[in-house]
Amino acid sequence: MSALDEVDLHLVEGVGDVLNFEDWLQRGPMRHGLMAIDTETTGLSRRTDHVRLLQMGDGTDGWAMAWDRWSGLLVDVLTRFNGTILMHNAPFDQPMIAKMGVEIETSRIQDVLPLVKMLEPHLPAKLKKAAARHVDPQAGSAQKELDAAIAKLGWAGVPIEFEPYWMYGALDPVLTFLLRQALQEHVREDEAFQHGYDVENSVQWILSRMTDKGIPVDVEYAREQREKITRYSATAYDWCVKEYGVKPGSNAAVVERLMRDGWEFAKRTETGAWALDKEVLEEIDHPLAQTVLRRRQLDKIGSTYLDHYIDHNREGRVHPSINPMGARTSRMSVSSPNFQNLPRVSEDNPAATIVRNCVVAGQGKVLLFCDFSQIETRLLAHLSQDPGLIGAFHLDEDFFVTLARQVFKDPTINKKDQRRNAIKTWVYAKIYGAGLEKLAKTLGMSTAEMRQFDDSITAAYPGIRSFQLQIQTLAIRRAREEGVPYVVCPMSGRRHVADRGKEYALVNYLIQGLAAFFFKKKLLELDAAGLGEYMILPVHDEIILEVPVEQAQWAVQILIDVMNDADTFRVPVAAEVSYGYRWGEKKDWSTWSD
Repeated sequence: MSALDEVDLHLVEGVGDVLNFEDWLQRGPMRHGLMAIDTETTGLSRRTDHVRLLQMGDGTDGWAMAWDRWSGLLVDVLTRFNGTILMHNAPFDQPMIAKMGVEIETSRIQDVLPLVKMLEPHLPAKLKKAAARHVDPQAGSAQKELDAAIAKLGWAGVPIEFEPYWMYGALDPVLTFLLRQALQEHVREDEAFQHGYDVENSVQWILSRMTDKGIPVDVEYAREQREKITRYSATAYDWCVKEYGVKPGSNAAVVERLMRDGWEFAKRTETGAWALDKEVLEEIDHPLAQTVLRRRQLDKIGSTYLDHYIDHNREGRVHPSINPMGARTSRMSVSSPNFQNLPRVSEDNPAATIVRNCVVAGQGKVLLFCDFSQIETRLLAHLSQDPGLIGAFHLDEDFFVTLARQVFKDPTINKKDQRRNAIKTWVYAKIYGAGLEKLAKTLGMSTAEMRQFDDSITAAYPGIRSFQLQIQTLAIRRAREEGVPYVVCPMSGRRHVADRGKEYALVNYLIQGLAAFFFKKKLLELDAAGLGEYMILPVHDEIILEVPVEQAQWAVQILIDVMNDADTFRVPVAAEVSYGYRWGEKKDWSTWSD
């Protein structure tokens, strides 16, 4: 028998329905202190859309009520009920309900979505998909007819009385309730998982407030730079046509012209054409290649970032979407625009600083930046328990210099020594799962030289290889016994899942996942210490704040006290603070004099 066969779905249309709803409310949620809530809205914008239906339910009944008709009843129920509320994607539903006049305390909300993402990061986390796996395979069976109506009328135009629409809505709180029930055993049985869920459930509200607050941008500066880029792009186009007879947007034509000038190509695309990507162009010392590359770089800056700053700001602020577990590793992702993947400023791309310089502190304010230092390598030392790595982080000198001196038996090595950079590259290659052949190419070594280099570092720090083998062996065993290769983060209890045959990636997933979780814990601590209203954007392991100038020193002291941590791991975690009035012009905090 289907788990949903005994579920009753209701559309409240008259007084009799209200009485039946009130009877259910008293027998169920009011008595047990637990209820699931969901909304159907006119669209997906928290700013411009509004609630059409509000749905409540438990494991046996789901109720759908039109907000325009039953707002008085709904406000009364939401005000009277003071128990725990279950939602799926709460940072969307809670603000939408708040827009209608009812502020549900976030401390009372348990979001089921983080629970799904923690247990099954490799599978779809949307409610119907997750419920089909854990509650009933038929959970999404009514979707097709509704999708056809929405395609024709839109979410705001589907009649509330259209049965697939209101039944779809009324079913959602039931599925939320039953899904949480099915997954709850993991929370009850695993203390680390409970802690991990509590952090994920809480930190999303801080991120939601960051989205609402937005990032301050200098729109006029962005517009000026966009115009310059547009002019350059047109000039570069005309120059390529005039001087070389090719359009810079035609890869095939550019490749053919460069070949005529003696350049050879070795890399092909998936379709078999000669590749002309950034890496290829950077290696070609030819005016045409350099112009094509620069034009591409500037066009991307203009179309991806400057246009967004200009066209999508609201009163001088842009509001990116921040997904708490958007990456497979459980790191956050940022979109519209992607502030975590800004073009890198380099000798080959100096104009990339334009993107950051569009972010500017408001009048009387300053931007503060607090970034963990070498967090991945510190966590590699912690997780591998290698005594040499751990000891290196407790010395008052550069970590990679210490390693290089140990490996090469040379105490004169300093930060500018190429051997120090070779060690650094090797360590990060181990973290990110790069193979020896790729690493050899990066360092300009033969494969044989690379193997010798690899063996010498491994001999000095054997805990790294032991840690890698332990993770891969455990994952392969779990794949054999449970069907999925995974490891569990010791701090959050979250599963990290690899594709079959790529168990080596789990070293990276575990380190990145632990770094992400630790960062989220620190965001909660910063919020509790009074900095919540000033935080505007997380970027990997860095938090950016916009603070009144007169409060900058107070805020920095909190950042230093909270973000530096000598107790959580086997090695100390260090954080660096900088400031600036534009993001691209930030300076070390030690130079502060305002």
